[in-house]
Amino acid sequence: MSGFRKNRPLRPFTWLLLLGAVAIVAGCSTANTTGEGGTSANHILPDGTSVAGWVVPFPGPSVHSRSATFDYINTGTSNCSECHGDALNGGIAKVSCVNIACHHNPVVTNWGNPAVHGAAAKRAPGSSSFFSCQICHGRDFSGGVAGFACANCHAPPHPEPAPNGGGWLPGSPRTHVDTDALNAPVCAQCHRDGRLSPIPPPTPPAPPGTPPGCFNSTLCHGEVAHAVPFNATTHYSITSATFTPNCGICHAVTGTSPVSRAPLCATCHVAASPLTALNCTSCHASPPSGDAPAGAAYPNVPGAHATHIALNGAGSPISCDTCHNGLGTNTLNHYNRANARPGKNAQRVPPGDAAFPATYDAQTGASSFDNSALSCSNVGCHGGQATPDWQTGALVVNDQCTNCHVSGTTQFNSYASGEHTFHVNLFGAGAATCALCHDTAALAVDHFTTLADNSISPAVASATIGGPFITTFTAGAGTSGTCNATCHPGDRTW
Repeated sequence: MSGFRKNRPLRPFTWLLLLGAVAIVAGCSTANTTGEGGTSANHILPDGTSVAGWVVPFPGPSVHSRSATFDYINTGTSNCSECHGDALNGGIAKVSCVNIACHHNPVVTNWGNPAVHGAAAKRAPGSSSFFSCQICHGRDFSGGVAGFACANCHAPPHPEPAPNGGGWLPGSPRTHVDTDALNAPVCAQCHRDGRLSPIPPPTPPAPPGTPPGCFNSTLCHGEVAHAVPFNATTHYSITSATFTPNCGICHAVTGTSPVSRAPLCATCHVAASPLTALNCTSCHASPPSGDAPAGAAYPNVPGAHATHIALNGAGSPISCDTCHNGLGTNTLNHYNRANARPGKNAQRVPPGDAAFPATYDAQTGASSFDNSALSCSNVGCHGGQATPDWQTGALVVNDQCTNCHVSGTTQFNSYASGEHTFHVNLFGAGAATCALCHDTAALAVDHFTTLADNSISPAVASATIGGPFITTFTAGAGTSGTCNATCHPGDRTW
């Protein structure tokens, strides 16, 4: 006989144990970790341990929590259930995700404190974020494998704090404004297109297909430089009743804003609260008058507003848009010129700005306003001539004809018809010469009736004939006519 013992066959249950062990090792050895770039790597090392940093106590960051989050973002599942079971309560790893001091144990991490779990939820995707909350609480936060809906504490059922600055819990000072913008896709599940949002998205909305973002007009906010819907109906229709639950989360009218980087309403509304001083009067009168509450400071400098508004009665329609075209309420240009926040002053144009429609361009070019000289240039109704200082200057119409009218054909209101040149050469160019044949009383009636179309109607011009030298004048076709004057008795063709 040999010295060897006969080997006994393994019993069936022993094979089952071995197979089970192999299955466990095989199952764990296929577990992967996914990074931000979508790369996948086995997290089980040959000796059966995990990669360095796989498990790190809260607040981390740990490799396995980042892996779970980015797997969830990229594939819609965290892959945690491969080892920890469908309910994440143990599985083949025999380690529960929720019942030990790994996740949300109130003794270890004080997870029930909103300053802890809320701060974690608002971080950028990684070990935390709204995406991480979804892994356990469900895509719609209705409970998920954790069996605990966010709505149990956050009512109505939103994972983020309330937009009124009070949170969902009475008296809470916490807001959503410090939430990392990379969480926007989760926010968009409920808030895109204004769904469940206290304020509708900016107008116009982002183009279709734009990825959700906090400041790209897909959710609540528009431009990044000043993250509120300034140039939208929402902003301009705010009332005392709607300010607190909407704007009040970030802004105060005066004093100190709840969010330090959010400007006060008084930054732009320099005269009074826009909630009580309605329409234009929170900044200036309409038209600016220099009266209280803003006094004679920008933007309520009266200047020559009254003189120009009076042209309505003279037959030339005048409104704010006549001289401030495209700069009125509800326009971005209006906001830019009212904005006094640091860093934005380059867009503010004191003491005001003017923009004229092409209707008022002079024959020699486009009209403009010089903010230094406070003077208009190339305005058709001033004959293309530079105007006096808007604030301190004035025109005496009967004595300053050549401030708006020049001899020749260079401007729409230049004079060159008939015997103008002969008379100017004879008597000189000046208001006294004009008054020899043009009645200043008649000018007061018809002088400003055609400013809106850059023309001087022959009928209007002939209606002013009647100076001290004129006996009779009979208008003809166009600019023609016959004149009987003291200096040449008898009718003469003009």
